[in-house]
Amino acid sequence: MPEGEPIRVLITGAGGFVGPYLARHLTDLGAKVWGGGLSEDTAENYRAMTLDVTDAAQVARVMQEVRPGEVYHLAGVTRPASGDTAAFYAVNLHGTLNVLEAAQETGAAVLVVGSAYVYGAQTGTLTERAELKPVNHYGASKAAADLAGLPYALAGNRVVRVRPFNHVGPGQSPDFLLPTLVQQLARIEVGALEPVIKLGNLDSVRDFTDVRDIVRAYPKLLREGKNGDVYNLASGRGVSVRELAEMVLARARREIRLQTEPARVRATDIPELVGDAGHAREAVGWTPEIPLETTLDEMLTFERAKYV
Repeated sequence: MPEGEPIRVLITGAGGFVGPYLARHLTDLGAKVWGGGLSEDTAENYRAMTLDVTDAAQVARVMQEVRPGEVYHLAGVTRPASGDTAAFYAVNLHGTLNVLEAAQETGAAVLVVGSAYVYGAQTGTLTERAELKPVNHYGASKAAADLAGLPYALAGNRVVRVRPFNHVGPGQSPDFLLPTLVQQLARIEVGALEPVIKLGNLDSVRDFTDVRDIVRAYPKLLREGKNGDVYNLASGRGVSVRELAEMVLARARREIRLQTEPARVRATDIPELVGDAGHAREAVGWTPEIPLETTLDEMLTFERAKYV
């Protein structure tokens, strides 16, 4: 790339929740951004293109066409639409291998975005030295993809791995905990639902970070982190589902009660998942800046606006 030209960047899974936030941040940093996804959606901050990471030939073709200096590999599945267990590994593991192989051919640096769910059901504040003990196929497939990045780094390719804990923000799918709380509240306030918020296990504890803080870490770690290393991204603050629900209810404009539903309790629920991001802080000076309460207020504003 000629000196002075903006760096060319490819984001896989760009049409998901995190992709637009990352594209906006990278654009603000001066990058020229392409975003790949299963459909060629219109986008504000990147050039959209079709990219199925399970198709090795297509991944190689896109990589040759874009010639990115950096690849942010977000593409993955948390709940396959087909309910097929193999889909976890086809997308999360083999899709990652396809990206790493193609990047090896073009010389692109790759950020492999993993998940805190690789740690499974462990207690305490977890560092990167915690054992990988996934309890479901999502966690297992992300653990395999995480580890797959290391041999490429050892072979001389630029590969950095991250394990973000729960990240939240406006526009997130209601398939996840905080957005489902916010969506239920907004619908109750306009009379679209009975005044009851339905949840599963109220005692589960999670670590929430604003998605905008998470995407700030990605280019810093890919550019300045140690090659082959892995970094947790977390707030270090554990919040129970009950506490989170009470935070939401405190912002309600009418009386609402909580109700637990056995159908919402997962068979392999993880009681606690809290991270220590000290390694990322020491490496690149990253630390979360946006309080959970601020994120929650913005999510509520975003959701309520749908019903005005």
